[in-house]
Amino acid sequence: MTIPTSPLRICMRLALMGSRLKLKLYLMCGLTDFATFVVVFAVSRGLAELQAAPWVLGLVGGGLSFSAAIGSLLGGWLPNRIDVRAVFLSGAGILVLSIAACWFGDFHNTWFVPAYWSLGIGLGLLYPPLIGWLNQGANPHANRRAVSRTLILFCVAWNLGMMCGQLMAGALFPFGRSWVYGAALLGAIPNLLLAFVVAFQVVPLATTSIGKTQYALESLELAAAFKRLSWIANLGGMFGASIIIHLLPDLAVAIGVRSQDHGKLLASWRAVIIGTYLLMHHTAHWHYRFGTALASQTLAACGLLVIARSESTLTLLVGLTLLGQLVGYNYFSGLFYSTAGSPDERRALAAGIHEATLAGGMAIGTMAGGVFGSVGGRRMPYVAAAGVMLVLTVVQSTAWWRWVRPLHRRKTGTATQMP
Repeated sequence: MTIPTSPLRICMRLALMGSRLKLKLYLMCGLTDFATFVVVFAVSRGLAELQAAPWVLGLVGGGLSFSAAIGSLLGGWLPNRIDVRAVFLSGAGILVLSIAACWFGDFHNTWFVPAYWSLGIGLGLLYPPLIGWLNQGANPHANRRAVSRTLILFCVAWNLGMMCGQLMAGALFPFGRSWVYGAALLGAIPNLLLAFVVAFQVVPLATTSIGKTQYALESLELAAAFKRLSWIANLGGMFGASIIIHLLPDLAVAIGVRSQDHGKLLASWRAVIIGTYLLMHHTAHWHYRFGTALASQTLAACGLLVIARSESTLTLLVGLTLLGQLVGYNYFSGLFYSTAGSPDERRALAAGIHEATLAGGMAIGTMAGGVFGSVGGRRMPYVAAAGVMLVLTVVQSTAWWRWVRPLHRRKTGTATQMP
């Protein structure tokens, strides 16, 4: 019996291979972030041990984040114009070339820093198509649990990769650069091979409809409004998180934290972030509740102030815990609202903008933090980041009151009228 319609063929193929394809995508998330953050740890820690000035750490780290922002915008925009698989494979290939270039160079080579920054382009090109494929066909307004399950597995996958990369880099760093960059390539090369396998298995989906009812359209409109609020929150949250990734090595070296303990601190921070994802997955209280976002950002600002006054590994851990819950909250909620607030064919673009605001916050935070560190001392960046975060909560509150609150009240009224 022949199947007359192409969409039906697509549905049957997805039913047979969809779950296996998702597993490959989750594995790619872990391998990608493992390889990337082995290199990020090695470069930032290496510069700190060479007594590089904070502004140098800020420039090098900020350039990586800026390139990731540009790559994310391209990774969300290009799939609507060229074959999405070409964008995806380019991202995985650039990661391998960037790591190899960093291995065969050092801080004295003029091309080392641009090669390091190209990691961001690779990440940016790879992730928006990947996120779009994971969420194709999902209707978060009809089945929030299924969407949340996809997001939690995605978030856990790349965070585990990052955590393992930081632990591995911290353990191998004392043995020399060849061990560190060799470990990074052991993640990046299989990742590239897996990308080719995925590219041949991906099945394009027809545009899906979220629904035409008034309630469905208002749900989409409200989610889109919260999506834009999450982009503002990303700037503040990643302003602080970027300082941890790129400037904390300077403070850690200054107060005598060993590289192995430094790696454990970052892994513990990542464990808090994963724990936040799991809590958000199993609860729905935070959905469309702005007060929860404000509370999370306030706790994170307190954590940054704790880090600014830290003199030991324990106090650093307390501050990182308070900051880590915000990083987890912002990322998971931002992805949820980007999925719920975008039609199917625009989810890769929404994911690209989401990732770009995160990377943009990192770029601004790292560069500004480097300047603050050079002018006001190595603890000043954390105080400045707390201030920026609190200022952006005022911006979000104003936006919520003027634009989001009326939508929220209207949707609530509609919901009470539904049979």
